[in-house]
Amino acid sequence: MANTTLDVRVYPIDEPKGSTLAFASIAFKADGEDLAAIRGIRVVDSEKGAFVSMPQSKDKDGDFHDIAFPLSKDLRKELTAAVLSEYEEQANQEPYLRGYAKPEPAQNGGISAEDVTLDIKVFPIKEPQGSTLAFASVGFNVGGEDIMAIRGIRVVDSEKGAFVSMPQSKDKDGDFHDVAFPLSGDLRKAVNKAVLAEFDKPPEHKQSINDQLMAGKEESARQAAAAPARAAAKKSPGLGE
Repeated sequence: MANTTLDVRVYPIDEPKGSTLAFASIAFKADGEDLAAIRGIRVVDSEKGAFVSMPQSKDKDGDFHDIAFPLSKDLRKELTAAVLSEYEEQANQEPYLRGYAKPEPAQNGGISAEDVTLDIKVFPIKEPQGSTLAFASVGFNVGGEDIMAIRGIRVVDSEKGAFVSMPQSKDKDGDFHDVAFPLSGDLRKAVNKAVLAEFDKPPEHKQSINDQLMAGKEESARQAAAAPARAAAKKSPGLGE
């Protein structure tokens, strides 16, 4: 099993204009080596107290989905506790005392791609309306332990051929920044290669994102239709009653 540790950094908002109290970033380390990072995590205020929200994207139906997240319940609890603890510490300091030292680069550049097992899923778009050809998700496993996943990765068309783009967000100046990404150059190359290899497989070996969404909606409709029947069965008296 991998020894997973978290490097947590939280940046409080001194005068929040909404429910977001702070932003946070987390670097995941496996056996002491840099694995991947997630930015755009939020500390959110609520009636029940502050909670941690992973970066999210909104689909065409208006539903929100986590872009990147820990794959184990225990690691998610650890992440939440670490972010809230760091938020309390930073928020209680004077603004001029806050800040983090620039991290020292890893001597070997981070974890080797050979030590990481990737779970790659690619969902092609049947009729692309722009340069995005497919969406992809990647799960990272080290030493038999599922650590984290990144969704919303894109396969993008260009004059030089298809390339892989990590999920991004746009800042107030209109600049784009990766939300989640491997921290090792070696691992990033491995992810890019694996995603493109999966994208290039024959269509019969892949499920398009359109088919995936349709299958999900059909399953939801099936369960909704079955719910009244299950409720009626529970209320009906059994034999001999």
